[in-house]
Amino acid sequence: MRSPWRAQLRTAWRDFWRLKKHRQEPWWMGLLLNASVGALVGLSFVLLAALFSGNLLDTSFWRPSLVLSMQLGTVIALLSHAGLRLLEHLLSEERLQAINEGTGRASLLVFVGLPTLCSALGLVLIDTLLRWQRLGVPVAPRIPNVGTLITFLFCGALFSLLSFWRLRAQLKAQRTREQVTEAQLRLLQAQIEPHFLFNTLANVEGLIDYEPRQARQMLNAFTDYLRASLQQMRAQDVSLGQELDLVQSYLTVMQCRMGERLRTRTEVPEALLAARIPPLLLQPLIENALHHGLEPKVQGGLLQLRARPEGAGLVLEIVDDGVGLRHSHAHPRRGNGVALRNIRERLTAAYGPKAQLLLEEAAGGGTCVQLRLPALQPLRHPAPGPFVTT
Repeated sequence: MRSPWRAQLRTAWRDFWRLKKHRQEPWWMGLLLNASVGALVGLSFVLLAALFSGNLLDTSFWRPSLVLSMQLGTVIALLSHAGLRLLEHLLSEERLQAINEGTGRASLLVFVGLPTLCSALGLVLIDTLLRWQRLGVPVAPRIPNVGTLITFLFCGALFSLLSFWRLRAQLKAQRTREQVTEAQLRLLQAQIEPHFLFNTLANVEGLIDYEPRQARQMLNAFTDYLRASLQQMRAQDVSLGQELDLVQSYLTVMQCRMGERLRTRTEVPEALLAARIPPLLLQPLIENALHHGLEPKVQGGLLQLRARPEGAGLVLEIVDDGVGLRHSHAHPRRGNGVALRNIRERLTAAYGPKAQLLLEEAAGGGTCVQLRLPALQPLRHPAPGPFVTT
């Protein structure tokens, strides 16, 4: 498993020039990253000047100005960092997003004007500190000579424009990825819907001849499910509470078929009900647990659905005390691998490699399916006392 600080560092680098109200990385990591980038920029300017003048191999030419240039780059980067973080504190989330995605005056002022101004301020600050150190007494700031000031303003503007271009390209690539992911999710989701619909209709058809009353109850429950899920089926994500409502409607359909052979229990902390997950994520797994675990067992059994927070993420568990994985592998049923593969593909499309679907033998027999999802919003730590439905 990769270290959390590495993931935070990658996030900090990705959002280096992006305005965000809430950041995942700690505050000191942003300072360290900005200071490092500023020092590298200062180093680059010295080496480029030596290269263009033909003195790159002559260390006596560029070594005396190396430390000063790196210090100046660090100060300018930290001043820019402080200015951007101040804007994040003062402006609303909507305004910050508009500045990130815009190309107008406000975006140019923030991402080009602010760093350019900080270049001049950094030059004045370094000059003041060096004169203070050399004279041993506090000195008043002074305006640098025109040539030096113009040079730093030009370099600051050039670097800021390059960073601004990088942010534009980054946001454009992100929007493209989101569009591709959404299309992929909808395609994968569309593969699940007929799977459930056809199975349920086949069950109703099988009951019509010898159990018409039970068939009618199942059809009514199925209609309720369709009515409740019609809007959610095409959504990109739903709350965990909404998904549980759909699951309960599905279990009502299956209760009509299995009767007392099916017992269910749900344990989900109330504070997790607002967490966002892809729609129709749990129903195919519950369908697998019933068809491959509990239905082959003469006496039926218990199906449990549990949820708990894990760090910044969420763990969902579907546990049955049915025949277990060995029996399922020895007598495979049609559609089992398709549903699991489909969900894994949906998780990868929605979250990347961080999300997992794990299948293992349950402690007391049967099967345990685990969904491990990364940080979700909104996700709050649960208050004491779970929300339990039996």
